[in-house]
Amino acid sequence: ALAGAMAAALVGMVAELAGRRGEEVKETISKAAELREGLLSLAQRDIEAYDRVDAALKLPTGTEREREERGKALQAALQEAAEVPLRTAELSRDVLALAREFTRRCPKSARSDLASAGALALAAVRAALYNVDANCLGIRDPLFLDRMARARAVLAEEADAAATALRGNLEPELQRWLPS
Repeated sequence: ALAGAMAAALVGMVAELAGRRGEEVKETISKAAELREGLLSLAQRDIEAYDRVDAALKLPTGTEREREERGKALQAALQEAAEVPLRTAELSRDVLALAREFTRRCPKSARSDLASAGALALAAVRAALYNVDANCLGIRDPLFLDRMARARAVLAEEADAAATALRGNLEPELQRWLPS
């Protein structure tokens, strides 16, 4: 979540550097700030969700009833712990899309910053999806797992496509100094 927030901050900075105050620039600055704040909030929610998993794991298991209650608490906590990073992946994907959309307005002096924002956002998506994977390993609800698997696949595909497009727009100019 923090990598995604950093990526959003970079997109906002690049939009500020554009200097033009058209509606698209203002919208990009506003959307980047909204995404940054959302991702920072998700970082805290992720900590809280993990704390609930940890608390569920510490519940007593001495009787059948205690084991059953612990199992229910753990399943609920793991589902929340999977949903939070899924939301992190969604917002990080949105940062990538915002960066991609802003490439044509990006000042030449800030292309490396926008490319870096894209790299950070893609890393944030992938890291969040790894956390989804780790938490889903312990979940038993097949309907929940199916929903998560479908959402995960879409997010991964969309993030990869946005990152590829962003790199395609920025890397040729950034790397034109390299021998061919």
